Amino acid sequence: MKQDQHAFQHLVEDYQSSFLTMAYKFTNHYTDAEDLCQEIFIKVYKALPTYRKKSQLSTWLYRIAVNRCLDWKRRSKSSLFQMVNLSDFSPGLKTNRSTEEEVIYKEKQQFIHQTVYNLKDKYKTIVILYHFNGLSYKEISEILNLPVKTIETRLYRARKQIKDKLMHQGYGGDIIEVQGI
Repeated sequence: MKQDQHAFQHLVEDYQSSFLTMAYKFTNHYTDAEDLCQEIFIKVYKALPTYRKKSQLSTWLYRIAVNRCLDWKRRSKSSLFQMVNLSDFSPGLKTNRSTEEEVIYKEKQQFIHQTVYNLKDKYKTIVILYHFNGLSYKEISEILNLPVKTIETRLYRARKQIKDKLMHQGYGGDIIEVQGI
């Protein structure tokens, strides 16, 4: 029993950051993301005895995490955007930007975050898994049980939507490259 708890603790340590980031991208609120991340690990803990090794453990875990995030979104009472200081969640690297440039950069970051948050779930999930969790098309395909070509197409469409919104807002296409989208 103690060995199982130790193994589960390692699992939490390995995936907590990725799942918290994913949850934050779905909830747009840090406290809700922490709660959702905790729900994900509770679900994982309860479901571990049913893991049959038909897929990699990481694929199985991400599938649970994505499903919990989508469940949260469905049951959340309000999808109103709550302004969040992104630097509280992901502190920026030290840069050589002036104060004004830093403010503009954070504003762009926040706009990109909001744009991703407002994507349809079928696009948002793929953007989060690919760009924020660093998963491959194949891994995302296995997690979502979709063909790789569908993943590629949806990611292309999501990027186009994001780019169009950024251009409409006057940010220009260069910010997309900076943000990795």
